[in-house]
Order: sequence, then C-alpha cells, then structure tokens
Amino acid sequence: MFVDACAIVSLIAGEDDSADYEQALQAAVAPFTSALAAWEAIIVLSRPDQLNCRFSQSEQVVVEWLSATGISMREAGDPRQILHEAVRVAEQQGIGKRHLSNFDCFHYAFAKQVGAPMLTTDRLLRASDLVTFP
Repeated sequence: MFVDACAIVSLIAGEDDSADYEQALQAAVAPFTSALAAWEAIIVLSRPDQLNCRFSQSEQVVVEWLSATGISMREAGDPRQILHEAVRVAEQQGIGKRHLSNFDCFHYAFAKQVGAPMLTTDRLLRASDLVTFP
C-alpha cells in the first residue's frame, strides 16, 4: 500500500482522522511511500500550526516515524511513465484549488505505476481509478 503524505501527517500529528489511517495501515502488507510524499509531509509538518520547526527537524521526525512504523521509502519503475501518469491525471482532474495538488498528481502516478492501493482520504484521489483506503 502506498502511504500518501496526508496519511503521514495525520498519523504523526494525531489528527482526528488518524484512527482510520492507523487501522488501514495495520492491515497493510509491506506499506511504502516515496521520497516526494515524505518531502510533502516534511513541508506540512514544519509549519507553525504543526511542529513549527526547521525542515531538517521535521525530516528527522518523518524518517524516524517511517522507520518505526515499518513504512519503507522507495522509488517506482520508469520515471518517464510516472511523469506521463502525473500529466494524464492532472489533465483529467485539474491542478490547484478544488483540484488535485501537484504532489497528489505524482502520488497518484507512483501508486498507479506500481499497481498499489493508496492510503489517503483526499476526496479527489478517492474518486480516481485507484483503490484507496481507509
């Protein structure tokens, strides 16, 4: 199962929806994420309304949490194919407010490339052709 940045942030920050993520994550076999999803989580967690810290401090939190929870960080297949999938979903769903973010387009493409379900509550990703949890 591909673990999206929103799931990483929710679980680390203990947000209201973190229990749903936790339950789905416990049922996952060999969960993984990408460096880009980890980077997005680092950016979000560094903000004043989250950990209010430097990127390097947030990086340490994210990397240690991934290790402690058994979520590996890996890359997927052909970068050209991932780029193609990101462009395709951006053209279908749009980018920006009320659409997929730039990061979401790449998270979608990554999960699509490896044929894995995605742990996310993003309503647009859940409406895509990916299998999503929770």
